[in-house]
Amino acid sequence: MADAVKGLMDRITNDDPETRGQQLWVMFALAMFLVATLNWYAYIREPEVIRVEQLLEYKNEVVKVEGTLISWVNDPYGSGDDRVDAIIDDGTGVVEARWYRPATMPPIGTTVTVMGDVIEYDGRIWIQSLGAGAMEWTSADLPEVESLAIADVAMNPASYEGKVIQLTGFLGESIAPDATFTSAYLGDHPNYGNSEHQLHLIVRSAIGQWVEATSKVEVQGMLTYQQRDLRWSLQVQGPEILVDRNHVLNIPQLDWSAQATWSYQSGQTVTMTGLLVTGETDWTLYGPGGEAMCLIPTADDLEDEQQQSRSNTVQTVEGRLMWSSSVSGWCIDANMGSSPSLVNPETPVSLLALLSANPVGMVEDPDATYTLSAYVKYAVEPSVEQEEAFFVDAAAYMPGWTTVATTLPGPRTVWLEAGQSIVANVSVSWDDEDMRIRLIVHDYSLGPVPQARTLLWDDGAIQWSYTRDQIVVLNGKAVQTDDGWRLQRDGSNDSIQLTPHGQAIGTDNLHAEQSLTWTGRLRQVQSDDGMSLVYVLDQADALDTDGDGLADTLEDGFGTSITSEDSDEDGTSDRDEYEASRA
Repeated sequence: MADAVKGLMDRITNDDPETRGQQLWVMFALAMFLVATLNWYAYIREPEVIRVEQLLEYKNEVVKVEGTLISWVNDPYGSGDDRVDAIIDDGTGVVEARWYRPATMPPIGTTVTVMGDVIEYDGRIWIQSLGAGAMEWTSADLPEVESLAIADVAMNPASYEGKVIQLTGFLGESIAPDATFTSAYLGDHPNYGNSEHQLHLIVRSAIGQWVEATSKVEVQGMLTYQQRDLRWSLQVQGPEILVDRNHVLNIPQLDWSAQATWSYQSGQTVTMTGLLVTGETDWTLYGPGGEAMCLIPTADDLEDEQQQSRSNTVQTVEGRLMWSSSVSGWCIDANMGSSPSLVNPETPVSLLALLSANPVGMVEDPDATYTLSAYVKYAVEPSVEQEEAFFVDAAAYMPGWTTVATTLPGPRTVWLEAGQSIVANVSVSWDDEDMRIRLIVHDYSLGPVPQARTLLWDDGAIQWSYTRDQIVVLNGKAVQTDDGWRLQRDGSNDSIQLTPHGQAIGTDNLHAEQSLTWTGRLRQVQSDDGMSLVYVLDQADALDTDGDGLADTLEDGFGTSITSEDSDEDGTSDRDEYEASRA
């Protein structure tokens, strides 16, 4: 074999003119063979798995990096590129992987292996990948996801740092379908102002659809601490946000007299009532004082207007609130809203909206009666006489809250609770004494009683004043003194007066000296010396959800259910079992 190779090389390298043409062809074929061999080797060679901190040593080489996927953005510049920018963290650093013609992305927190060319340009370094096989992972690489409440994270966020968690809550602002980066908040109450806890969200990658403020969503992401802003944030991916479509959205009604607050609803779907003036293309809505805002109707609106004009009529419109640079003012755009039309003739105008848009016209006909659906603003106690109350258009405070004074008929034997829905037959009159519109209630029906408000001892007297006369829950220990019962904060001398109701279980021997969750009505009364006002938890008792005579706090500690009188269904009530355990 060696002699044959030696002979071939001699024939190629000799200087005989007769064989020079053949030599060139043989050398060309040999060169092609060597190039093909090197290409084949480069193709089958497995790229080396390296650490992120080593990337500068492998510029313009194909490598693999194994780490945790912490975020990704689809089409980061909104240019239509079939590209995903992913951030990989392997513990030694983070690197951006620009993946062209990508496959389906795994959830954040997945351990992935990315293969691509190491690119360095203008001081930046990244991995450039192409095709569906550039990122690999298996089912075993998927993260363990812990489902939590926002309150769980609030108590100890540091314990969840770097972990993938799942939360359910309500968005504080709308998210546009094409936004590749959005900063938002997730609260535990649909009304932003009533949320006990709010977690900052960093939403990467476009969702592809509008997600309205107050939407109930389920998000999954990685909790990180933002040193620059000194706050905790949850990194989530827009396409992975799950929206509960059964949740009824709280669409705000804008207030003509509070234009300074409209910016808080920018990008949201809103409603507004006023005098509608239409044109061929430009529509305008006017308020009671001549204020105006532009409207952008849909094609259906323009077609309906040609068939039956609504110009110079009071209408309620619905659309997305946007700032228009062309008119330097606010506009309601029905084309970007959730409604297919700006004006829906089947949607009745609410009485409170009519009062805002056309108060003079309502007062001019005092004999007319209307059916009003509203909410009670402040708790109103039973009375044998007519009494003043206030109706609002939302169960809890929100920007643009409309409040109307009312006169309730008597006698009444039940409380009207704050935030309770009410449907009433009313007439509209003018109150000369207070110089304002007043509703005269003729009859009414009440909705369900709202849940009790939770009081915290640290909130203090001023904060408690906002829940005066409401049903509340408060933790404490019932202590009997010479002046009667007091509810004392556990481990402290803080206390308030306590008036247990006649059949209260919280003061019996079984619950004595126990710190319990109490429920009652928070009243403010004069002190015994008449020189100050003090708080009293009136008609109070320990919270007992299932009514088995055993307080919820004790059942939680004992291990029985707070929703069943006989948790193990053995014929013996939970209270009897608890008493037996103490004997």
